[in-house]
Amino acid sequence: MRRRILLIDDVEFTLHLEQSVFKEIENDHGYDLHIDTARTVSEALGKLERAEELYDLVISDLNLPDGNGKEIAIAASQKSMGFTKVVALTIYPHFYEQVRSYFNDFMTKPILPKVFKENVLILLNS
Repeated sequence: MRRRILLIDDVEFTLHLEQSVFKEIENDHGYDLHIDTARTVSEALGKLERAEELYDLVISDLNLPDGNGKEIAIAASQKSMGFTKVVALTIYPHFYEQVRSYFNDFMTKPILPKVFKENVLILLNS
């Protein structure tokens, strides 16, 4: 079964790390993954709006150049009627506490690839 993932972060290194981990998951665990990326709220909202298939998982930074991940979480949840799991990946856990009701979970930056992989596998299997 194909899984659709949307990764949102304005830091290229973070997107690269996330994509590398997903590639490893795909190779090691036999998942068929389609990965999209966005660097801004507006780019992510556009991808969510235009997507013909729902995303299974959205992982978003909270602090983006044109807004915050809360807007993305709201849009993903509304479009999917709660099907899409939305996770915040942030260096600001105190900000997450203010918006936690919009997300299924969160991970704290910086994050080790091994820890990111473990968390993602839990999300994909739940």
